[in-house]
Amino acid sequence: MEKLNKYQGVNLYIKNLEDDVDDDKLRAEFEPFGTITSAKVMRDDRSISKGFGFVCFSTPEEATKAVAEMNNKMIGSKPLYVSMAQRRE
Repeated sequence: MEKLNKYQGVNLYIKNLEDDVDDDKLRAEFEPFGTITSAKVMRDDRSISKGFGFVCFSTPEEATKAVAEMNNKMIGSKPLYVSMAQRRE
């Protein structure tokens, strides 16, 4: 439980990603907002993008700024959906 709380307010959920977006491209899109500790595009067992991923920042301020600036931003032909990641209960 302690591990999950550590990421509260700094972990972003990003969906509506283009199929060609990989971890590096995801990181590059969000890097202007601060220090990224991890960026991961979720993939199925055949390594095909599931169209969503997570970006984790070092501070809640950076994460909040990234949500404000990146939500609905067009990346390729799709508008991104960006929000704080919610814990699965």
